[in-house]
Amino acid sequence: MTGTSFKIAIIGSGPSGCFAAQFLRKAWKDAEITIFEALPVPYGLVRYGVAPDHQGSKSVTAQFARLFEREGVRFAGNVTIGEDLTFEDLAAAFDIIVPATGLGCDRRLPVEAHPDCPVIGAGALIRALNGHPDMALPAHADGLPRPLGARVAVVGNGNVAMDVVRLLAKPLDQFGGSDIDDTRLAALRRRGVARIDVFGRSPIGAAKFDLSMFKEILGLANVRVSQSGTAACPPCDALEALSAAEARSANGALSIHFHFGAQPIALLHGPHGPLLSVETGDGIASHEVDSVITALGFHDSRPSGHPCSAQSWSGAQVFPVGWLQNGGKGTIAANRKSAKETAGEIAAAAKDRHLVPAAPGFAAVADRIADTLVDYEGWCRIDAHERATCAPGRPRLKLTDRAEMLAVARALPRDADGTDRPHAAH
Repeated sequence: MTGTSFKIAIIGSGPSGCFAAQFLRKAWKDAEITIFEALPVPYGLVRYGVAPDHQGSKSVTAQFARLFEREGVRFAGNVTIGEDLTFEDLAAAFDIIVPATGLGCDRRLPVEAHPDCPVIGAGALIRALNGHPDMALPAHADGLPRPLGARVAVVGNGNVAMDVVRLLAKPLDQFGGSDIDDTRLAALRRRGVARIDVFGRSPIGAAKFDLSMFKEILGLANVRVSQSGTAACPPCDALEALSAAEARSANGALSIHFHFGAQPIALLHGPHGPLLSVETGDGIASHEVDSVITALGFHDSRPSGHPCSAQSWSGAQVFPVGWLQNGGKGTIAANRKSAKETAGEIAAAAKDRHLVPAAPGFAAVADRIADTLVDYEGWCRIDAHERATCAPGRPRLKLTDRAEMLAVARALPRDADGTDRPHAAH
C-alpha cells in the first residue's frame, strides 16, 4: 500500500481513535491522518474515564503522544463534528472516516423510580472526579456537586462499579499520585459516606469485576466488608478473598456490603428518604439510601438523525471503531483489538479498490474551523500548565473550565526578549 495518499479523518481522540491512527499509519506511511476531538484536550476515555487513582492505565497516552510528535498525525481539538463542521463537509474532504466517539451516556436504572430519588451514572461520576469540564452531576449554585450522603447504593458489579466503590471508600489522604479533582471529591463526600451497598444480579463466581480490582477494595484498611447471596455458591477466588476480608475487617469505620444475586426492582420515596427495593433468592428487601449510583454500561444518548450522533454517520467510507462499534464493551486493550480489526477492514477495502484516494483532505475544511481549532501545540501548553500547577507528587491539576483551557492553549509563546511570537501549526 506504499505510495497511496489517503486522507483520513478520525472522530474522537480516545484510545480507540488513537489506536486506529497507529494501525492506519503503519498501513500508509504517507497518508494524511487528522484526529478531530470535541474537547480542547486529547485522549478521551484515558483522561476522563479511567479512574484517577489508576495512573498505570493512563500511561498509554505516552505512546499516543508519539502519533502527534513523530508520526505526522494532526490533532484538531475543540472541533465538534455536527456543529463546528458538518459530517457532510467531513465526508467531502476525506477519503476515509473513522468514528471513534465512544458512548458517553450511562444506561439508566431500568426500574420504577421516584423523581426525588437521586440517581447518578457511574460514568458521569468518574468523569467529574477526573476533572471533566462538562460535569453532569447534581450541583449547587457554586458549581460543586451535591454530597452523596452517608448511605450510597451502587448498582452493578463490574470494574466500573469497583472504581466507584474504591473512590468513595478510600481515605482522602491516600490519593497521592493521582490526578483526582480533590475539590469535587471532597464535595461529594462532605456528609461522610458511612455505608456502601453494592448490588449485582450475578452470583459471585460470574461477577464482571477483575479479581485484582475486587481485592483492592477488600484491602482498604478503613473498611469492614460483609456479603449476602453467596451461601449456595461454589468456591471461587473472589469468594475466598471476600470471606478472608470479612473475617479481618470487623473494626473498619466504613461499611461495604456486597449483595450477589440481587436485582433492584424499584426506587421509591419512603418516610425517611429513598428506598431501593431489591429482589433476591430470599425475597424482596428494601434499603434506605441517600444516593444511587448505576454502573450498568453506556449508550449514545443522541438519537439517529441528530447531526452529532455517530448513528447518523454512514457511507462506504465510514468505519466505526471501539465502543461505538461494539456497544460499549471492553477495556483499553479490547479497544486496541477493535482498532486493529477495523484498520484491516479499511486496508482490505482499499486493496479491492472500494476506496480510492481522491479527497482534498484537511486543507478543504481548515478555514471553517480556524477560529475554533486547538492544535497539538495548544494541547501541549495545557499539559504544561496542568503539570506546573499540581501539588507535589501529583501528575497534574486538570483545568476544568473550557474558557480557561482555551486561554491557556492559545497563549502565544514568548521569545527571549519577552515579545510574543506565533506558533507553528501542526
